[in-house]
Amino acid sequence: GIIAAPASAPGRSQPILPPSSSSPPPTTTATTITATTATTTLRNMIHSKGTPRVKEGPVCVTGASGFIASHLVKQLLERGYTVHGTVRTLANKKKVDHLMALDGAKDRLKLFEADLLKKGSFEAAIADCVCVMHTASPFFIKGASEEKLVKPALQGTENVLNSVTKSETVKTVVLTSSTAAIYAHYSETKDIKYVYSEKDWSDKKAMRAKKAWYALSKTLAEEKAWEMQNEAGNKWKLVVMNPTLVWGPMLQPSMNTSSEYILKYLDGSMQEIGNASKTVVDVRDTAMAHILGYEVKEASGRYMLIAGNLTWKEVCSILRKQEPENDRIPSKVSEKFDAPAYGARPPNPTLFDNSKATKELGISFVSPTQQVVSTYESLKKQGFR
Repeated sequence: GIIAAPASAPGRSQPILPPSSSSPPPTTTATTITATTATTTLRNMIHSKGTPRVKEGPVCVTGASGFIASHLVKQLLERGYTVHGTVRTLANKKKVDHLMALDGAKDRLKLFEADLLKKGSFEAAIADCVCVMHTASPFFIKGASEEKLVKPALQGTENVLNSVTKSETVKTVVLTSSTAAIYAHYSETKDIKYVYSEKDWSDKKAMRAKKAWYALSKTLAEEKAWEMQNEAGNKWKLVVMNPTLVWGPMLQPSMNTSSEYILKYLDGSMQEIGNASKTVVDVRDTAMAHILGYEVKEASGRYMLIAGNLTWKEVCSILRKQEPENDRIPSKVSEKFDAPAYGARPPNPTLFDNSKATKELGISFVSPTQQVVSTYESLKKQGFR
């Protein structure tokens, strides 16, 4: 089956990348889900295809303190790996303490300072590693500019991959890209029934015209990675993850951009409900997909990570069940639609085919409803509620 959800658009097909298929529609009903139910669901997730490759050597995670990367470090440690993590500064306790508190961190997590814009700064962290998971890239929309987003994303990818090519030990790179590199097209005329998959690429000309710097940064960085892998003569294998909007529990103490979307519907920042649908994926599935991109030896090309989609009205309905007394959660849906940007133009859900991830990696996605609930529970736990 084909699935609906907001995403971003195509531009050109890249020759290096394989095709994809489909999966059944997720439920988006606003039911109350307890933490226990969510935990049980996670425990039962099908990750049978991955076989830990611990004995082959350490794994490096760049940008280790980030929302996705923190879960990646946690899951790698749980699977027995030695992990080399990079952070901008070891002096910032907010970025480091939650990682060092993870089970196994004391013995098997080594943190290194590295700067995306500094040549060679990742070499110490990459030394002796067999796999590099490159997640470090800025993600913010407010105050975004080409200088703040595109430059570090591109230069960071070049710096990390130049060090990988120099390395004698790294055999696999798993890159965190985004659906922003798949379906950011800003088109009024794009067919709303178009089904997006890994073969699609975002429209660079349209992104520049709209000053969509985040989407452009992800697209250019991913293109650069494929180019550099090709130039390295396939010395190392590249596998790319393209997650959509990522929700789920925060391990880091600071607010991240995607969780803030939920908080804004709780704290009165949003007066009306957005008249749109959003594609979403759970942070735990996103981290596991990166690991499976390494552990599943047949994994190749890009993997679009989308669990399903929710309208903002459904999101508010789920939140209302969590805080029935909160009268700041809006109930009126805006009559205005956002301009077309990612995937199908609002308010239509974006259609997508996530079967490449489900079939080749064996991922069973946490439902969108559970993602909202676990994000909410995490906001409470971290003191944002």
